[in-house]
Amino acid sequence: MPLCLKCGADLPVDDEGGAPVLCDRCAGRATSRARLRLNAGALMGSPATTFLIAINTAVFIGMVFSGGNPLSFSPDITLRWGANSGAYTFSGDYWRLVTAGFVHAGFFHFAINMWCLWSLGQLSERLFGSAATLAIYVLTGVGGAMLSIGVNPLRSEVGASAAVFGIAGAILSGIKFGNVALASVHKRQILSSLIFFVIFNLSFGMLPGIDNLAHLGGLVSGFLFGAPLASAASSGKKNLEWGAIVLATVVLIGIGSRLVQSHGHLSQLRVGFYKIQERNYSGAASILQRAVSSSPNDPTAHALLGIAYEKNHQQDMANAEFQLGQQLDPDFADTKQRLEQQLGSAD
Repeated sequence: MPLCLKCGADLPVDDEGGAPVLCDRCAGRATSRARLRLNAGALMGSPATTFLIAINTAVFIGMVFSGGNPLSFSPDITLRWGANSGAYTFSGDYWRLVTAGFVHAGFFHFAINMWCLWSLGQLSERLFGSAATLAIYVLTGVGGAMLSIGVNPLRSEVGASAAVFGIAGAILSGIKFGNVALASVHKRQILSSLIFFVIFNLSFGMLPGIDNLAHLGGLVSGFLFGAPLASAASSGKKNLEWGAIVLATVVLIGIGSRLVQSHGHLSQLRVGFYKIQERNYSGAASILQRAVSSSPNDPTAHALLGIAYEKNHQQDMANAEFQLGQQLDPDFADTKQRLEQQLGSAD
C-alpha cells in the first residue's frame, strides 16, 4: 500500500494501480499554503495599492468604532473624519481635499471603491510605478474634490472614486499617448475595458446622491498628466517623473487659490454661522475674524463676529464690531436682528 510522502497515511490506489503522492489532508494544506503565497505575492507586488487600501480600511474601521453606522455614516461622522465640505474647505480646512479621498459614506460605497482601486491600482503600478501611483491617487482625488465644491460650494464630498477615476484617466492617457511597454493587443484590450468602465460609471453617476463632478474632475486631471508620467516611467528618468508630479501639484494649487478667492469669504461666514449655532463661540470668532480681515467692508461679517463675541461674553469687542457695521450700513440694525433670528435660541 503506497503511503503519503508527508504524513505516512495510506493512500488509495485507482483501477490502473496509480496513487497520489499526498493524502487529501496534506494536499489541501499544500494548496492553502500556495494560495497564501500567491496572495502575499500580489500584495507585495503592488505596495502602493495595498497601502492605499489599508489607509481606506483603517479610516472605515475608525469611523465605525467612533459610533458610526457602517451601512450609512451620518454627515457629522464624515465631516469629523475629513469630508470635503465646501464651506469648511474654503474656510481654511484645505486638508479636506486630501482626506476626503479616504472617507466613505458607508460599507457598500467603501467596498465598491476598494474593488475598483485594487484592479486599477495594480495596473497603474505596472505602468507608472508605485510612487507615481500614490501621486496619481492623491492629486486626482484633489482635482475631483475641487471641481465638486467649485461648482457647488455647499456640497459635501467623500470617497475614493474621484481618485479611482483619476487612475483610470492616467492609464488611458498613458497608453494612448505615452511610451508604455505593452503589446498593441494588450493596449487595445485595456483601452476598451477602461472606456467601458468610464462610460458605465459616469452614466451610473447621474443617479441622485452620486457626485459625478468629483468623478469627472478626477478623470480629467488623471488624463492630463498620465502621458508625461508614462513617458517618464518608460525612460527610467526619475527627475522627469517628479517633474510631472510637481507640475501637477503647482497647477492644482493655482486652481485652488482661484477657487478660494471666489468662495472663501462666503464660506467663512457660513462656517462662522454654523459654529455659533453649535455654541462654539470661540471657534466662530476665530474664523469670522478672518472673514472680517479679508472683507473689512462687509457689514454681515461684522454683525456675525459681534454676535460671536457677545455670546462669548466679550461685550466690548462685540460693541466695537457693531459700531463698525453701523458705520458701513445704515440698515445694520435690521441685518443684525435678521441674523439673530436665523440663529434662533443659540446662547
